[in-house]
Amino acid sequence: MPCLNGEIAPTIFANPHCVRLSVPDLGFGDDLDAMVQFCWERGEELRTGYLRTRADHRDWIIFCFRDPQNAKDFATRFSEEVFVPAADDFSFS
Repeated sequence: MPCLNGEIAPTIFANPHCVRLSVPDLGFGDDLDAMVQFCWERGEELRTGYLRTRADHRDWIIFCFRDPQNAKDFATRFSEEVFVPAADDFSFS
């Protein structure tokens, strides 16, 4: 992930097409491999983020895509939602 002085690169938020997935208690298992493979097959950089909601203390992983169709296809395949995050919604890793 490109960073400058510890700050998130502003291009990430220029036109975000993100998919938010709730992290299961025992992790994603083999599904995580399939998610990474999906990104590589579509020529997407592996750009992920992390979000913990304060209200219900849930953990989320966010996959960000350049191509909106890739985001939609990813969400359909892994049964989650496409959303547009605010710049302060999560931290990238």
